[in-house]
Order: sequence, then structure tokens, then C-alpha cells
Amino acid sequence: MTTKHASPERDDIVKIVSARKRIMDTEFIRELINSLPYIAAILNSKRQIVFSNQKLLNSLNLDSVESILGVRIGEAINCIHYKEETGGCGTSESCQYCGAVNAVLQSHAVKTTVSNEYRITSQLNNRKVHYDYRITAIPFALGDEQFTIISLSDISNEKRRNALERIFFHDILNTAGSLNGILEIIEGISDIKKVHEFVSLAKDTSRYLIDEILDQRELLAAEQNELKVRHNIVFSVDLLKEIIKRAMYYSVARNKIIAIDKNVSTVSFTTDDMLLKRVLINMLKNALEATTDKGKVVIGCDDDEGYITFWVNNKGMIPRDIQLQIFQRSFSTKGPNRGLGTYCMKLLGEQYLRGKVYFVTDQHEGTTFYIKLRV
Repeated sequence: MTTKHASPERDDIVKIVSARKRIMDTEFIRELINSLPYIAAILNSKRQIVFSNQKLLNSLNLDSVESILGVRIGEAINCIHYKEETGGCGTSESCQYCGAVNAVLQSHAVKTTVSNEYRITSQLNNRKVHYDYRITAIPFALGDEQFTIISLSDISNEKRRNALERIFFHDILNTAGSLNGILEIIEGISDIKKVHEFVSLAKDTSRYLIDEILDQRELLAAEQNELKVRHNIVFSVDLLKEIIKRAMYYSVARNKIIAIDKNVSTVSFTTDDMLLKRVLINMLKNALEATTDKGKVVIGCDDDEGYITFWVNNKGMIPRDIQLQIFQRSFSTKGPNRGLGTYCMKLLGEQYLRGKVYFVTDQHEGTTFYIKLRV
């Protein structure tokens, strides 16, 4: 078995059953774990489950712990990364940044309680589901055996609410500030022609303000499986022009160039244009944030054999550790309470538009985010 992080070694089922019996025979431990109000389990020294409380079984729709005895927590929750290496949970490159496996490893190393945030993307009924947990790992010895008690408290709602509020108010204030500035300029203009120009600009800005509010409402609806997809005819170049026009109102676009690729495909196709705009705007925002002053971002689309692919490129390269976490909800390089932009791209682009959202990054070409749609 191979590994790129934690040890792949496992105990056989005989040792697992023996360890479980020792736990079951130690009444105070069994009662303690079962009394906890959140997901909890006991792992052996190889990070395998030897005991769990009813809360974990309920969350996995299991009747008994026997079906997950000997598996690791990421395997039980069906983390999308656990099959990347033959060693299973904890052994892939992505696992280097996993809050769960690192909490367990660190608690063993320092012989004390360790808590981490644990972001996980799970595959559930052909659908990716994102969770945010606070994991606590407590090492203890029972005779000559080493074990770890882990508990998982769900902080998904807290993380999502904090991120949504921060992003929502940040973007709303930016747009509202622009609108206020335009209105103040209008007050000081006597030329009626100029007044009409700025009134038109104010109308555009107010429309973008409404769009920001709709963005947040649609993201909430998408996460709750309540978002309705509405198909209509979309013209590729018109869509790109509208995206650029809207992006120019964001503070991250100041002193930066946004250009449409000279080889852009001019095609019409059917999709939900509002959702596609949300995806592309998030791509463009990310690219602008990663672009230096007077730098350039290029946006385009390609039409090829029944697919249309929209893309956004900037010249920066994404470091490997960020690449491995980039589509996780709540992950951000911009500080706490951020991290919904790339997650939103993936959620809307794949779950609702039925496309594929991905990126390519290297030192020569920079970073390009794509959404590929069947037309």
C-alpha cells in the first residue's frame, strides 16, 4: 500500500474485534461516548474505528457499528479523496490538509487534546455534499493499547452564515457606495445631457445591487435543493460583455484590464443564463483578486463538438496546497469567513447546470478556470 501522508497500515479484523471488546468491557468509556450529543468514535492506533456512538450510526443510516468496524472516519463518511491511494483515508496528497487525520496524528504525537476545523466533501447518492466540522481528538491508553476518542460537531451553518454575511455586506456596501457616489455627482451637474448619462449609470448600478441580493438568495436555495433552473437562449459574446460590464463595478477591478479573447466563439445555446452569470462572475472576481495593479484578465469561450467551454485566465499560479482545497466550502486564502466563491462555482455549475467546473494552473500560462457545458 502507498501513502503520501499518514501510515497506511491497518489491524486485521481479529484485532479490531478484540479492541472493541475491551472498549465494551470498560463501562465508563462506553457510557461516556454514548452520552455525547454529537458524532463520536474511538479509533485504534491505526486510525480505524473500533467503537462509535449512536449519533454516528444515525448520520450514516446504519443499524449497528459492525459495518464500519475497522474503517477510517473518511471512509465511513465517504470522503471523495479516500480512494485516491490504495492505503485509503489519510494517505492521499489531499489528506495532507485534512483537519481530521492531522488532529489524530498530532494528538498522538503530543499526547494531548487537539482540535481542528475539518472540511470534507462526501459523495452521497451521486451528489457531492459539503460539511464543516470541528473535530476534537483525545488520546488515551487502555492497558498496552493506544486509542483516540474523536468527536465531530457540525459547524456548517455557522461557517456558511458567517461567510455569507461577510461577503454579502461587503459586496452590497461596495455597490451601494458606487450608487451613492453617482447620485452625488448628479446633484452637482447642470448639463442635462450629462445628467442623463449618469442617471443611466445609476440605473445600471442599482440593477447590479439587486443582482448581489439575488446572488445570496440563489446560493441559499441551491444548498437547500430549492433552486429552479430556467432555460433560455444565450449568446456567448453578449454574455461575456455583460459579465465584464458588471465586474467593472467591483473594487477588485480597479486599475486592471479585462479583455475578451480574440478567438472567442460566437455561438448561441440554451442554458440558465442567470446561473451561468453567477459562475462566471465568481471566476472573474477570483481572477481579478489574483491580478496585480495594471494586470490583465482574459475571458473567452470555445465551441467544440457539442460542448461550449467558458474560461477566465489570469497570470498568477495557484500553489499546490491551495489547489488541493480550492473547491471546499469555507476554504479561502483571503482570511476567515470567506471561501464561497469557488464552492459556488462548483455547486451551481455542476449540480444545477450539469456542466464540469475545473481549473488548470502553471507558471507559464497562469491560472484558468473553466466551465464546460453540453449544448
